[in-house]
Amino acid sequence: TAPITPEQALTGLMALEGCTIHAALAVGEEHEAGRIAPGYRADLTALTVDPVTAPADDVAAAPVRLTMSGGHVTHRG
Repeated sequence: TAPITPEQALTGLMALEGCTIHAALAVGEEHEAGRIAPGYRADLTALTVDPVTAPADDVAAAPVRLTMSGGHVTHRG
């Protein structure tokens, strides 16, 4: 397999959408998961960097500030 070139890379927004909206859609949960909105499950992870604008290496190494599952805090960093 040929190496991935920079023009083939995902943007930060594309990667975030892949882990949220598109993942929920893939498993048929787009009406209850995949976004932060009233009536949704409130599964989320808050990082110390903006995953849309930060370099990929910074996102991978960023400490987790908060994790919620089903609207309940499961980790506070």
